[in-house]
Amino acid sequence: MKITILGTGCIWTKRACASYLINDDVIVDPGSGTLKQLLKSSNKLLHHEKIEKIKLILISHYHLDHYFDVAHLMWKIASEKNPNSSATIICPPGGEERIKLLCQLGMSTDTYNKLNFEKYIKFVDASTMGKFKYNNFEITSYKMDHGSTECYGYLIKEKDGKTVAFTGDTNYCENMQKMIDKSDVAFVDMAGTDISNKHFNIIDGIKMMRSYKGKCNIVPCHLTSQALDYCVGRITPPKDLMVLDTSLDVPYDFELKKEKEEFEEPKNFKFATDKFDRIEGDIIDLKLSQTTKASASHRFPSYIFDVCLHGNGTVVGTINFSVVPKNIDGHNDNVLFSLQEDYDLKSVKYECCQLVKQVAKHHGSNVLYLTSSPKDLKTRRVFESLGAYLKEIKTYTYYDESKKRKTREVCIWVWELEK
Repeated sequence: MKITILGTGCIWTKRACASYLINDDVIVDPGSGTLKQLLKSSNKLLHHEKIEKIKLILISHYHLDHYFDVAHLMWKIASEKNPNSSATIICPPGGEERIKLLCQLGMSTDTYNKLNFEKYIKFVDASTMGKFKYNNFEITSYKMDHGSTECYGYLIKEKDGKTVAFTGDTNYCENMQKMIDKSDVAFVDMAGTDISNKHFNIIDGIKMMRSYKGKCNIVPCHLTSQALDYCVGRITPPKDLMVLDTSLDVPYDFELKKEKEEFEEPKNFKFATDKFDRIEGDIIDLKLSQTTKASASHRFPSYIFDVCLHGNGTVVGTINFSVVPKNIDGHNDNVLFSLQEDYDLKSVKYECCQLVKQVAKHHGSNVLYLTSSPKDLKTRRVFESLGAYLKEIKTYTYYDESKKRKTREVCIWVWELEK
């Protein structure tokens, strides 16, 4: 069985929505953007052939990121213009009415009238389908736990081959466990980092991946930006348009293979300790305290400065600047400062950023990433006065002193430096 991961993310990430192409003729969850991913997939079929070859569509539930592109597929498969096309759609109850309405709302009247669902499309109710036969596949549905939304996972057993599970969106539940136990490969929803009543999470998911190693090859999917951040230094997450071959012993290897290389400094990198031993400003100065080489814990080479009052040298805080290579995308911050309460002032923060900008430009950085609490209006005003813009608000998971899992929100700001 050849599986192309058309998308590994959720709707709120740069990655495409979680969707899969099995061989060339089966699609699991044709959510928003799936058609574009299908057309970009690596098989050698022409664009129209890729769509017309689809004969089976599996829909886990009716959230837009899991089925909205089915309308685009219907435009090709169910049209009288393509008399040799046809497909079966396995979906939760009510699928025929929903999909027809979606097509009607999203198409011109003329285009919609050219669709012939009765002739070209067969609908199968996932809640009552039993064991569905398709070519060399035997497909079984499992009711999942996605909060109040009715959702089904699909177990696909290949004759004389492997068994693959697609959980769809789900919290941990008995049926999810059953599917994994019966599978050689399982695509499992690990959306975020916190405990939810709608989604499994990447923290517990990685533990499961390791515990099932050698028994079931578990592939994390439906990843949020928080989940992707958590993967850094822990596992290698799958990528959009990755192709997995289930005939291999380990079609997806999540273990980090290039950890040492990943955390090396950029080529020809050299700390400018002489140039930046002391950077003077009007209110404060930055005095170099130490430099830190890249490592698994620090990831990028960093400068650490003491923030001193200009003129008398009194230390009132620290600022850390990490040198991020230009080819790295997706990091969340490379400037962090901590100031004593009496000096946590807009003027001090503003000058801290302006001074550390000199270090950034020396190393060729054109962008700095800053962070603040959503409730910290003072820091927000500083970043806005610098010309930075709010990129996103992320939720992070951490453990308190009692080892209880908690979450906090952080604003990510982008400051584009003038060239």
